Amino acid sequence: MLRTRDDFYQPGMPARHGEHYKALVRFGRKHAGQTVLDIGCGFGAYGKALMSEGLNCFGCDINLDYLRSAVTEGLPVTVVDSVLPFRDRSFDTVLLFEVIEHVPNIERVIEEAFRVARKNVLITVPNSEGIDLMKSNDVTYAHMLSSDHVHFFDAASLESLLKPHAGDVIIERGDPILPFWFLGRSLPFYFMKAVYLAGLLKPRFFSRLYAVASVR
Repeated sequence: MLRTRDDFYQPGMPARHGEHYKALVRFGRKHAGQTVLDIGCGFGAYGKALMSEGLNCFGCDINLDYLRSAVTEGLPVTVVDSVLPFRDRSFDTVLLFEVIEHVPNIERVIEEAFRVARKNVLITVPNSEGIDLMKSNDVTYAHMLSSDHVHFFDAASLESLLKPHAGDVIIERGDPILPFWFLGRSLPFYFMKAVYLAGLLKPRFFSRLYAVASVR
């Protein structure tokens, strides 16, 4: 069957509860305070997951259809545009999980996130480090195929974006791209997995950046 560009390059969809990426929940639980605002919450998967961990979470998004689904999951939400309807320092922590790569007016979103946060802002974005090397070898990874990504970050550019607004900024590379995933579930697969888990080989490529930016 003949396929078109739109079969591959499509807008990214928010995660649904139960299908969300658990590493992001662990990241949020490790660093978040008791009250959390999830900006760009989508269907509310991460706010709901953190609520089940005992945190008080609130979500906001520009998309009403997403918010209706979030409400059915039990997450309190509100619709927003560029200005958040909250007072300064309203929440311990603000989440920007897989959001700012989609937002044209990125500075406005960052300013508002730090305005309403008391403790920190937690950010995750796809990691564009190594993309040129991957491209030269005719490979990429699926997240880079999202047609609505307008910004691409490496650790340095993400830090430069956050530094003017934050106190300390800590950025970690996560979600390694490991070559043994291409081997299928076979003896070589389990052997290579053991080698990486033992630290005998180190991953070269990481698909996501995790940033903890403290409030001044």
